[in-house]
Amino acid sequence: MNEIETSLQLFKNGSSCAQAILEAYAKRVNINSELAVKIGSGLGGGVGRKQHICGAVNAGAIILGLKNSNGISGDIESKERTSQIVSNYISECEKTLGSIQCKDLLKIDLSNPAERIAAKEAGIFEIVCNNAVKQAAIILDKHLTQ
Repeated sequence: MNEIETSLQLFKNGSSCAQAILEAYAKRVNINSELAVKIGSGLGGGVGRKQHICGAVNAGAIILGLKNSNGISGDIESKERTSQIVSNYISECEKTLGSIQCKDLLKIDLSNPAERIAAKEAGIFEIVCNNAVKQAAIILDKHLTQ
């Protein structure tokens, strides 16, 4: 299984969208699965279910940062190069998904328990979030190989 398929499988098995991307791509950026899951633990639902940037997209940005930054504090050239790569990734996600904001993608309020239950029963998360995980992984894969 490649990382795209692994991301989808992890999400279907209960990982958050962010955890699924981070764990699937962990080896490519030399972190272990446990650390990847921990990093992503608060990012699902648009960061703490506040419905800001989609967790899958956010996780891809983290993977790109880990892959492209040299890790030297104050290295402006590395920071600028990495920021540009992440910016390109985010723009492509936005174009493909129509938005990178969880609230715009789901079109429900996750802080409302009744809406969250109704969305789960209607399969909204499987439809919308599976697509976000898949597309973020496809786009991430492309940006990791450039």
